[in-house]
Amino acid sequence: MGDLSDTICALSTPPGRSGIAVVRMSGPESAALAGRIFVPQKPCESFASRHALLGRIIDPHNGSEIDEGILISYRAPHSYTGEDMAEFSLHGSPVLAAALLESLCNLGARLAEPGEFTMRAFLHGRIDLSQAEAVRDIIESTTLYQAQVAARQRSGSLASRLGPLRKSLIDIIAQLESAVEFAEEDLPVASRDTLSDRLEEARAELKRMIDSFHRGRIVRNGFSMAVVGRPNAGKSSLFNALLAQERSIVTDVPGTTRDLVSEFTSIGGIPVRIADTAGIREPHDAIERLGIDRSRQAIADADLVLLVADTSRPLSEEDLVLKEQLVGILCVAALNKRDLPSCWSALEKKEFAGFNPAVEVSAKTMDGVGELRNVILERLLGPAASSQEGILVTNLRHCRNLEEAELALTDSITALYSGLSEEFALADLHRSLRHLGAITGETGVEDILDEIFSQFCVGK
Repeated sequence: MGDLSDTICALSTPPGRSGIAVVRMSGPESAALAGRIFVPQKPCESFASRHALLGRIIDPHNGSEIDEGILISYRAPHSYTGEDMAEFSLHGSPVLAAALLESLCNLGARLAEPGEFTMRAFLHGRIDLSQAEAVRDIIESTTLYQAQVAARQRSGSLASRLGPLRKSLIDIIAQLESAVEFAEEDLPVASRDTLSDRLEEARAELKRMIDSFHRGRIVRNGFSMAVVGRPNAGKSSLFNALLAQERSIVTDVPGTTRDLVSEFTSIGGIPVRIADTAGIREPHDAIERLGIDRSRQAIADADLVLLVADTSRPLSEEDLVLKEQLVGILCVAALNKRDLPSCWSALEKKEFAGFNPAVEVSAKTMDGVGELRNVILERLLGPAASSQEGILVTNLRHCRNLEEAELALTDSITALYSGLSEEFALADLHRSLRHLGAITGETGVEDILDEIFSQFCVGK
């Protein structure tokens, strides 16, 4: 990052033409520079904080008008960055926004680096580090559910959950340090068993947060799913049904899909890349062999496989061979064409599904497709798939620090139970506390700040 005492400016709306463009400025000279470049429609002595003023944006060197727009000023510390800020709203022409930015830079401001506004907000104590990272997640969200999860992080839900844990650890540290420093005075220090029980409770809470990362990672990053089955099982029809659009070609001719077709959609608010694969069987020619090879690669790359079977035709050896090839892979069985008379017995359906959940569907009538979506999520996320409540750890950095903090707590509990000196437990507790602090930015984050904020867009 550049000099954090500079006044910075950037376009805060996406580049390109739009109804409106917002140019943001932050730093000690924001008010002064705004006064040199903005002429209010109604003259006033000063720009009142948080009041929108209509006026002319001018080139300070020759007085020519750049555009008519609105200025809102913010006074430190009551702004997004905790510094003096100014936001210009003007017509959404890239030429006008560029002219305004050039004029601000000519007056002494500089263009902001990616994430610099949010980094200043963190450094000035407006938000903690986990909230800052959530800002990026909100911007990068592709579904409403992703945005809602990120918004909970942005509101400080993770920090609120960690607060009581850190307070409890600090209290235990204080008691143990008293035992070390003033052992001869026989201070009323809680027994080792009592402290160990409290640490066990803290460790259990950390474990619950760590366990939520499996679901949180999928919510944040989405997942991939391969639709597989033997030729003419209705894979492409089911692929189109899940997408709610005619993306793959559907015919009665076996082997119509010879190459991989993929598309993005969402299931339960979670982004998913679905791949429609070529029917897997003994290839009849070189082209079909290439398609089947790509299907097998898609299976290897997928987080989940949707195994499709046509129950209007008798269960075949090809169906069973394919099922055996997927042993050990996360699967959901889709028993397709339930709109037609079934040739499968209940036992055959159970044999085909194996240990995987099975859903009877009709890609043609959409019957059972909603249930299939729910089962897909439950298979990936567990029984709590439909729940959108509670804390979710979505960031790998957070999870790694939680794991290190939990490991340090385990070591401290072992030290207390083993009768070792309190100093051993104290060292582990301080280590745990440092890792918890690193999540919110209270300790040991100097070396990762640039890496985190460089991933932001310019103007945020």
